Amino acid sequence: MSDSEDEKSAASGSGGGEEESEEDKAMKALLEGFVDEMGADEDDDASSSSSSSDSGPDRREIDLPDNVLDHVVLAAPELEPAMIEFQEKTGIEPRISGAIKGLGIKTARVSFEGDSFLEIIAPDPEKGGPIGTLLRASGLTGLKPFHWAIRNSKTGDLTGDFKKLGYTPDCISMFGAREDGTPRKWEMLYLYGHSLKGLCPFFINWDNSDHPCESMPIVGDLMHVKVTAPADDKIHKLIAETGSSGFELEEGAANFEIKFDSPEGEVTFSANKMIGFRFPGFEDECGPIEGEEEEEMPEFVMPEMPEMLEVGGNYDDSNADLGEPPELPPPDDFDPEERVFEAEDEPEEGEKKKKKKKSSDKKEKKSKKEGKEKKKKKDKKKDKEGGDDEDEGAGEASEGADEE
Repeated sequence: MSDSEDEKSAASGSGGGEEESEEDKAMKALLEGFVDEMGADEDDDASSSSSSSDSGPDRREIDLPDNVLDHVVLAAPELEPAMIEFQEKTGIEPRISGAIKGLGIKTARVSFEGDSFLEIIAPDPEKGGPIGTLLRASGLTGLKPFHWAIRNSKTGDLTGDFKKLGYTPDCISMFGAREDGTPRKWEMLYLYGHSLKGLCPFFINWDNSDHPCESMPIVGDLMHVKVTAPADDKIHKLIAETGSSGFELEEGAANFEIKFDSPEGEVTFSANKMIGFRFPGFEDECGPIEGEEEEEMPEFVMPEMPEMLEVGGNYDDSNADLGEPPELPPPDDFDPEERVFEAEDEPEEGEKKKKKKKSSDKKEKKSKKEGKEKKKKKDKKKDKEGGDDEDEGAGEASEGADEE
């Protein structure tokens, strides 16, 4: 996206001569404050997250051939876990590059042998932005291919050719200055109006900016980048028109794969869908873009209704046929004579008499019962007393017989 040194940046639309047009100034105003050069942020502690050497590896000289693969972007939900994952797979720790404040992302980089590199992006937890928001909503669970770039020194001249192929180009010119005041410029050309999203490359011209491969840690050799797209997609004409190289383009189901060597062995990242960068504010100027598929909203499915049990009879309690209640066994000390039922309504006069007569009969029966029990007790007592007298007489008779 941009160079690695800390500086203030601005941007304009395609072109860009010595004198800025009103259009250039308007674009600068739109993008200022929303693109921050990918050096360390003021509140970033770069030394704690970068490699062990504060100054990093010595700057190396590289050749930058034109119209070749420049870099591949991987995306992750969080930057630090992504860097740990990458280091575990490769044995090399990427270096923090900085943050793009207006886009809401932070970045880290690692170089391949030669002139191409790998960039890792993730949402910036402290500064929001559209790309960061998009990454959070994408459901990423690890490092995944996000976009890829072709280095081309004529990005501003390609827009007309790309329009003929059916693309909608968006050329962004970035301007900045180093601490010593040296002016710097780089350009990016994004292509809209297609369905491949990040599978379709964007083009970058580093112009007079330092290339990241000059100072980033080296992970190993880039073995291949393979891009697969449907035969009828215009990406095939795009690559044929530019004659770009450094990757393989094949016909087939959409897919992207990057494979490279590392101290821990060969490493591969692949995806059949790539989100891709989309620079904010472009559609506000040009309107809807033809050739792009609308985002499909997830289909809303009503939850199934629970199974209802059939209920017989009428819901009116007075007419409900509930059947006969179950017959319960009486308790052990149950006395039918003592059962009393109290009516909810006041009984009629005749009912009162019946109830009173029933109560009188009950008392009479109880009285008779108590009388019978008293009589039984008396009879038992008499029988016992009579038995004692007979035993006493029998003893006396026996005693007299012994004397005789």
